[in-house]
Amino acid sequence: MTERSGDGWRYAIALIEIQGGLVGLWGFVRDLAASGLALPGALLPGIAVIGLVLAASTVAGVGLWFDRRWAVALSLPVQLAQLIWFVSTGLTFRVGASGWLLADLFLRWRDEGGTVLGWQFDAARKAGYALSLAPRGETTVALNLVALAILFWLVAQLRRHRAD
Repeated sequence: MTERSGDGWRYAIALIEIQGGLVGLWGFVRDLAASGLALPGALLPGIAVIGLVLAASTVAGVGLWFDRRWAVALSLPVQLAQLIWFVSTGLTFRVGASGWLLADLFLRWRDEGGTVLGWQFDAARKAGYALSLAPRGETTVALNLVALAILFWLVAQLRRHRAD
């Protein structure tokens, strides 16, 4: 196999997906074991989605590392599931398999009034997830810019593969 331009990006994204998936799975399994699997039935579909995304992130990252075409296709839903996250008065959902990177553009409304448009970047955060039915005093909708950038790269790779 010869080195192509863009292989550096492929390796970087593969490492992000592998690390994010493995760290996320470690925390996910640890949390499930600590809860004794005593979970509200309403959360089971969300729990299944989170587990699948974290596992698929690891598999897709390994596939990308070895330059498998199916890995690009598997990475698409992994990144799509991470693209939007939200916190609301009745439901919180976030999947973060983007490794040690968190870059979000968010819009937040507070119960007592006020809207905040913000940006956050954290290069030390571990991959993880959030899923809760607990009421919140604010509503936040955020766009994960790391997942968005990876999606753009994946779409470019799909177009390149179709042209080959």
